[in-house]
Amino acid sequence: MRETVLMKGEMDTLVIVTTSTGTEVMDGEEELIESYPDDRHEEMLEKYLKKGWEIEEDGP
Repeated sequence: MRETVLMKGEMDTLVIVTTSTGTEVMDGEEELIESYPDDRHEEMLEKYLKKGWEIEEDGP
């Protein structure tokens, strides 16, 4: 499993979680924004970094 927490400004948070069942992107209230049945962690990370999000935490 890999989990990356992204921040934008003081309050906005996104979490990208990848497990053996795929990749999910959730907002700060844990509502699902995007879901994929495969590993798209790097793709989602790149997508949101280009939109101005910054990595707060990144780990296995």
